[in-house]
Amino acid sequence: MLIRVEHETTLSYTEPVTDAVIEIRMSPPSNDDQTVSGYRLRVTPQVPTTSYCDGFGNRVDLFNVNAPHTRVEIRAISFVRTHRRFAGLQLAELQWPSPIEPDCSDIDILEFIRPSPYVDECPELDEFVATLPREHRSFASGIQTLMRAVTGRLKYEKEVTNAQTKLSEALALGSGVCQDLAHLFIGACRGMRVPARYVSGYISQPGELATHAWCQIWGGPDLGWVDIDPTRGHFVDAHHVVIAVGRDFSDIAPNRGCWKGMGEETISVSVKVEPVDRMPPNWTDHPMVSRPVAAKPQPGPSAVLPEKALRQQLVARSGPLRHQQSQQQQDVD
Repeated sequence: MLIRVEHETTLSYTEPVTDAVIEIRMSPPSNDDQTVSGYRLRVTPQVPTTSYCDGFGNRVDLFNVNAPHTRVEIRAISFVRTHRRFAGLQLAELQWPSPIEPDCSDIDILEFIRPSPYVDECPELDEFVATLPREHRSFASGIQTLMRAVTGRLKYEKEVTNAQTKLSEALALGSGVCQDLAHLFIGACRGMRVPARYVSGYISQPGELATHAWCQIWGGPDLGWVDIDPTRGHFVDAHHVVIAVGRDFSDIAPNRGCWKGMGEETISVSVKVEPVDRMPPNWTDHPMVSRPVAAKPQPGPSAVLPEKALRQQLVARSGPLRHQQSQQQQDVD
C-alpha cells in the first residue's frame, strides 16, 4: 500500500519572539515493514535545516529561527509504501516471551525494561501488573489478554490528558488517549520484565486524523520487535506508518524546542493520511521551497548605547528561555 502523509504544524505567538531552537521527528524510516519513496520538509520562515540520527536511530531535523517572528510553519510530506509482515500465524505458534534476566548482555534491550520519564513507577501500575496472568498458550494469546486489560483499565477519552501527562497521572484519572494507553501497555510489559518501546506514527483511515501512538514488544532474537496497537486492540497492519521509536513519548515528540520572548504560544496541527495509486510525476522536479517571511520592524534600544548595554537591553527584552508546546498523540474518530 502506498500512503501519502502531509503533516503541518503552526506555532503562533502573541508578540515577536526570538532565538527559537526547534527539532522535529516527522521523517519515516525505511525498514522491513515499509519503504520511504520520498520525504520533503518546508519551514517558514526559511532557515537552514540540519538532520541527524538520535540515540534510537530516528531522523531528527533541527533548525533555528533567530530573528524576531510571530509564526513558524512546518510542513512535512512523505510517500511511504507499507509491506508489513502479518505475524499472527507465526505468533500463535510461539511461546509468550520469557522475562529478560538481570544479567542480560544486550544493553539495547535492557533500556526498554526500565522505567522512563513518562512510564513512571507508581502503586497503581504495580497493582495493575499484579492482576495480569503470566502463563499463556502463545505469544498472540498473551498480547491479546494484555490489550484487553489495558483498555479495561484506561477508558479512551479525548482531551482529558495532554502531551506531558505521565502514566501515573493517567492511571489516577482512569482515562486517556492513545498516548496514555500505549504508556500503560509498555509499563505492564516492563513490570513483567518483557521489553517494550513506544512508537510514533500515522494511521490511514477515514475521519479526523492526528499522529498516532502504539507499541513494540520484544519477541526474542528470532522474532525481534512486534508492533501492537493497544488502542485498537490488534496487531499493527499495512495502514500504519512508523515515524520514530523510543522509551516513551518524551523520546519521540513530533516537535520540541525552546524560544525567548514574552508572548504566549499556541500550536495548531493538521494531519492528512491517504492511500494513493502512485507518486505525482513532478515529485522530483519541483521540490518544496521555503518562502521567507519578512519580519516587521520592532522598536529597540538606541544604537548610540555602548555595545554591552545594548546587549543587556536586548536580553532583557527577549525574556527568559521558554519551552515549546508539543502535540499530543491521540487516536482519531
